[in-house]
Amino acid sequence: MTISTFVAEELPALLDLLYGAALDGDQWPIFLQRLMKPFDGANGILHFFDVETQTTPLAYPFGLELEYLIGYQEHFASCNPYPIQAFGKMPLFEVAPATTVLSREEALRTEFYNDWMKPQGISPDHLGCMVHKDAQQMVILAIAPKEKELERNNDGYIKQFEILAPHLKRAIALSKVSRADRVTDGLPAQFSCGAMLISQTRAVKAANPPAESLLREELFLSVDPLGKLRGRDADVHSALVAAIDAVFVRREPLGGPVRCRLPSTGDRVSLVILKLPMIAAQLALVLVIEQPTKGAVRFPGQFTAAEARLADALLNGQSLAEFCDHVGVSINTARKQLAALFAKTGTNRQAALVAWLLQRIS
Repeated sequence: MTISTFVAEELPALLDLLYGAALDGDQWPIFLQRLMKPFDGANGILHFFDVETQTTPLAYPFGLELEYLIGYQEHFASCNPYPIQAFGKMPLFEVAPATTVLSREEALRTEFYNDWMKPQGISPDHLGCMVHKDAQQMVILAIAPKEKELERNNDGYIKQFEILAPHLKRAIALSKVSRADRVTDGLPAQFSCGAMLISQTRAVKAANPPAESLLREELFLSVDPLGKLRGRDADVHSALVAAIDAVFVRREPLGGPVRCRLPSTGDRVSLVILKLPMIAAQLALVLVIEQPTKGAVRFPGQFTAAEARLADALLNGQSLAEFCDHVGVSINTARKQLAALFAKTGTNRQAALVAWLLQRIS
């Protein structure tokens, strides 16, 4: 494909998808999948490198066969020989071959190349571009045309990538601005605690002012360059993903709580994920709850002591059965207490009850 053909026939569609993804984080995989065509069936990965933990988690793959994707996640990510420190020296939005950070001779001697790259026809000279870099994270888009295709048209692929690079820069910037400027009325605005709506892919769709403030400060939550919610450290992020999976994958009404501490004060906070089945877009509500200090009374005068004990257990993520085992009451007694809580709060589902309780203690 000539550069003029790329600009005239491929670039407009790519830019439409790219800037659409900047406004809606769920569209990034669609844009990446579309990259395969002008790069003659290339595959690739949008890598997220965690600077603090020195890990290279897989973010958005495209064009990879399932067996290689699973292989990467289960083993090859841990033996990826491309050094993070070297990537940190790459200029932003400059297209470069992977041999810039790991020589061809070194790559050819690695398990990663021989057992993962080579069977897919990926060359040690595949192309990369740093699209985001800060003290916590680096994001690199790697595009890997088949080795024979790369030998035939290396200069053309680099030029196509260079044409895309400034648009990638604008899209990353736009994704940050569009998230900050989103309308925050609706459901999140009904909560005084931090509240945000997210999709199954962790894209932040809306947030109220307390949540926006938390995300800006990045104390225990942050948003990556593609608008995805992530935990500030590996433990919080892992627990957050598990809580989100609980409501979207396992169809549980409640995910979490995810326990966090504020670095500045040591105060405890909890993240609770509530599924919202009434919303066609399939969103979940993330609530950020400051934990009361020991001995604080959460519901003075509202419930009986037994009802308050059950309410507190539900807020801590316990199921009804777990509550019964913990306090030594029968399931029938717990159900009566739950029915009383429903009646007093005007709710009829456990998830709605937890949401009501969270509003009152935040």
